[in-house]
Amino acid sequence: MATEKITIEQPRSAFGAFFISARSSGVFSIVNFTSFIYIIVLGLTFKDLYSFMEDWVVITQAIGVFVILMNVIALKKTDNVPLAAAIMLFCMFAIHMANVTFAGGIDTVHYAWIFIFPILAGGTMGWRGQIFFWFISVLGTVYYYVWPEQMDTLPYEGDMFYTLATRLMCLTIFSLIMLTYYFTLNEKMLFLRKALKLASFESDLFSGVFNSKAQSVLLVDEKGTIQRANHTAHTTFGFAEDALIQQPISTLCLNAERLFGASKADKSIREIQVQTKDGRIVWIEYSALSVLDENEHRHSLITIEDISDRKKHESELSHLAHYDHLTQMPNRLMLQEHLASLLKHHADVSFAVIFIDLDKFKDVNDMHGHEAGDAVLVEVARRLERCVREGDFIGRFGGDEFILLSEIDTSKDEIVRLVQRVQKVILQPIYYQNRQHNIGSSVGIAQYPVDSEDANDLLRKADAAMYRTKINEKGAFAFYNLDYDIDLQRKLRLNTDLNFALDKNELSLVFQPIFDKNKVLCGAEALLRWQHSELGFIPPDDFIPIAEDGGQILQIGDWVIDAACHVLREWQEKGHSALSMSVNISYRQLADCALVDVTRRCLNKHGLKGDNLILELTERVFADDLTLVRENMRMLSELGVKTAIDDFGIAYSSLSYLRSVNFDILKIDRSFVKDIVDDHEAKNLCHAIHSMAKSLSLQVTAEGIETEAHFNALIDMNVDKFQGYHLAKPLKKSDFYALLN
Repeated sequence: MATEKITIEQPRSAFGAFFISARSSGVFSIVNFTSFIYIIVLGLTFKDLYSFMEDWVVITQAIGVFVILMNVIALKKTDNVPLAAAIMLFCMFAIHMANVTFAGGIDTVHYAWIFIFPILAGGTMGWRGQIFFWFISVLGTVYYYVWPEQMDTLPYEGDMFYTLATRLMCLTIFSLIMLTYYFTLNEKMLFLRKALKLASFESDLFSGVFNSKAQSVLLVDEKGTIQRANHTAHTTFGFAEDALIQQPISTLCLNAERLFGASKADKSIREIQVQTKDGRIVWIEYSALSVLDENEHRHSLITIEDISDRKKHESELSHLAHYDHLTQMPNRLMLQEHLASLLKHHADVSFAVIFIDLDKFKDVNDMHGHEAGDAVLVEVARRLERCVREGDFIGRFGGDEFILLSEIDTSKDEIVRLVQRVQKVILQPIYYQNRQHNIGSSVGIAQYPVDSEDANDLLRKADAAMYRTKINEKGAFAFYNLDYDIDLQRKLRLNTDLNFALDKNELSLVFQPIFDKNKVLCGAEALLRWQHSELGFIPPDDFIPIAEDGGQILQIGDWVIDAACHVLREWQEKGHSALSMSVNISYRQLADCALVDVTRRCLNKHGLKGDNLILELTERVFADDLTLVRENMRMLSELGVKTAIDDFGIAYSSLSYLRSVNFDILKIDRSFVKDIVDDHEAKNLCHAIHSMAKSLSLQVTAEGIETEAHFNALIDMNVDKFQGYHLAKPLKKSDFYALLN
């Protein structure tokens, strides 16, 4: 695991440290102090050596003290230290020039004070100030040489040219040395300032993380002792404030040693289940970062987040995705996943796919209501679970259909006995509300690997065998036979005819109105219909899967988007610019790179913006490459097109999917809405889905509004939009126009 540490290079000398803070008021104080010393020296020495200049010395001292006081006062009113220092130094330089000139020029010892000015200038004003004062010091030195020839004062002794040259050379060399040193220190100063800013930023960042209210944060030493713990850590794990300090990490919760041990390995995010001090079982998500303190001692900074609620939601969604809401048996998705797993991991094992369809179940629904029908389904499910063998897999495939996956030997006798036992328990009377219901079952069987080695093909052939049994002799069972494959032939024909359906104008759109909570029309969902020239009306559930498998869905889907955009444009031209158009998109369309281009082309063709177009996707898209799905949805969003997840909760739903893919709208499936009035559990599920959607900032639309009670129940949940037969059935374009008017 990488160790985080910041190393800062310090100045190598006290003088360097002083110089790095050259623009501080402390350096400016040194300037004033130096000037003050200069004045004192001036007064003490000049008075003794040049008594005839006593008055002049007193005057210059007074001027110097005045300049210092004024400069101090000015500094209190401004933060511009370089400017204040420049004024100070320039005034003192003028005083120095006057005093030294009349005291003897460059031969006097007082001349050496001129070396101070470039040094102090560099410290307060930078290299430009230093060069400037070097220049005027040079001018002053030359001036000292010229002046005595112009005035009757003390003459210079010795070779004046030599004296002048040596003074200038010393001044220049000393200034260059200090200038070089200044640049070196200035570079270090810049580095130090950046490092200090970084350190300050890291400190603020650490403080912000440590004081997080959303996460528990622990600082643990190498021995596993908690050195620091924030408030959230104490409350999450049930401890009083500061009770965890200097305690071993094992005090935190059960399994805490695993948490600390993992923190030494890497800093990846992990999830574990722990038990808190008060006995609660919680899920936590944690990560760790190794850090070094000022003494090079290694610590672990552990961040912990309570994800119990998220795990609960994910578990609920996983259950919704894999289990039938009514019977609590594995649903179609889970059956398909289990079948795929058998084929992948147990390819050498023979097994049977047993397709069970209830006889006379429709009569129960028609004569006694759906409530009685649901009760029958639940009872059948319980009986099936009790009669199957250990290792068998049973689930509800849909409606009154059940699938049993069972391992078999080389003969059919074993599977025959199992089927007969199943049919026998189903035949037993079912009592509900003092009524006796007698139903039976028709069963079709397909065998692996005899009949097929493909999961979907096995299901199809078992279905074909069941269908033939139901036609010929209800209550019987049959093994798949090629002669039974009527459905296959029909599907093959539909697959062929789909290639010509568009050319023959057999496909059309109908529009199911969508209303807001005030029952105001706000849009419609475009639904595809196929009126076959010979076979009549073909339900979408029959031909859409065929189109997806055969690839025709891409061409058909492009036509649907174009036709829907055409109608949307007509609505806008009639003054209904606020209406939205929802279009169902196949998972194969979303996985196709051309979808975005097709949508853009249709919008441009009809002069539309994307704001009023909604593409509805089923949860099947989560089973494919999410990278391409995310990219297509990103580009659709750039066009302004909204996306909705349709039939939510009946297939691949997972919180992680919803978090990773940015939808705009979530549509609650009609299967959850159906029982919302009388079934408390169904109501809670709808409420949970709605709450989750709102937490992700999704708009919520409810499907399957069949009664006013459905509508009112969903209004109470604050659902945004509604559609269903109670509000309006799917309408032809002309009928929808009539609704608008």
